[in-house]
Amino acid sequence: MRFPVRFASDFQLGVAARILRTRGRQPLILRPMPIASGVADPLPQVGSVPSLVWIGGFEPLEHPDVPRFANAVAASVREVFLQTNGRLFRRRVHEFQPSPRLRLAFRFTGASIDAAENADVVEAIRIAKLSGFLTVGFTVLAAPSGLENLIALHAQLKELDLDGSLIFPADATAELSLAVASARSRLLDGRWSNLSRVFNAAGYRAWLRATVRAATPSERRLLAQATETDLDLDEGAQA
Repeated sequence: MRFPVRFASDFQLGVAARILRTRGRQPLILRPMPIASGVADPLPQVGSVPSLVWIGGFEPLEHPDVPRFANAVAASVREVFLQTNGRLFRRRVHEFQPSPRLRLAFRFTGASIDAAENADVVEAIRIAKLSGFLTVGFTVLAAPSGLENLIALHAQLKELDLDGSLIFPADATAELSLAVASARSRLLDGRWSNLSRVFNAAGYRAWLRATVRAATPSERRLLAQATETDLDLDEGAQA
């Protein structure tokens, strides 16, 4: 009996989460730099990365080796989320191999999927789903006043039949963290809400290491909450 790709993918993601907890590691947040002076930023060896990887940044597909790296990570019994704005994906889709371990993460903005800034994302999702890829939508709340727009947008995301959804705050202030927590509880199931926190905390850790400064009290609270999260994704997830 063959299980649906979404079910198998959710199960594997749960296994990856348990491995991270058991080994005390954090997800890898990778922000590859595009070509500068004709030389691309080197990517890590696949064998050195943890079981859960987020490839993000401004537009990872500007890096020539990201498709090869993402395919290799997914093939190595690791779970990879690849962020893209959709524009380059349409030209490079043939370089990727569909896998239940590879999820394409698309950011939505505004209060409607029909907004002009979401046109490339919606078209890329259509192409990705036709090509057999798993798709995840994510949104970023910039201020508590944008909560209603976020709620309206997520109501429309259900029309796209995404394989998951994530919500991130634009910063770690206490007020915004509370608004994001409210949004996650209203719009996401527990597993994708937890995954949002874990990726968010790992991103802050990576940023703090890059800036070489101590975490603020708000950031320390966010990191502590994510560390305590029981990331159980075994039962599947809903967008």
